[in-house]
Amino acid sequence: MAGPYNAGQPASRTVLVNPTTLADVVPASAAADGATPIAGGNGTAVASKTNSTYVQPGSLTATTDRSGTATTTSGGLNVAANASRTFLVGQNIGAVNLGYNEQGGTAAIGTAGTYTVPPGVSFLISTNKLVNFICASSTCAVTLTEG
Repeated sequence: MAGPYNAGQPASRTVLVNPTTLADVVPASAAADGATPIAGGNGTAVASKTNSTYVQPGSLTATTDRSGTATTTSGGLNVAANASRTFLVGQNIGAVNLGYNEQGGTAAIGTAGTYTVPPGVSFLISTNKLVNFICASSTCAVTLTEG
């Protein structure tokens, strides 16, 4: 299929341009899961069945704010191990590099086992172990949400 709808996409990609039925827009398997059709990118209503898509609703888990301030010592900010945790998402809102060790070890900027996060960058951690944070210098404010 050629044209502006798949420009730059691999040749094997299928792009639905003009669906003829709502089933083309929202497959039966998605509709059974409670998918909700929404207006397409071209601003048309779903009723036109042109360039529409659907949103698969997810279940939002209860989350906990774990935000804090990391310091230049490894004990400055820790998120305790939590067997129920499915994710820990965060952002370095400080002005210097932040480091974290997601395996229960001690974070140290520039060493194996520590991820370095520049200022303003977001990150996702998917471990249920203790997560230790450290700041390259001074302090780093960190926004964290655990779910």
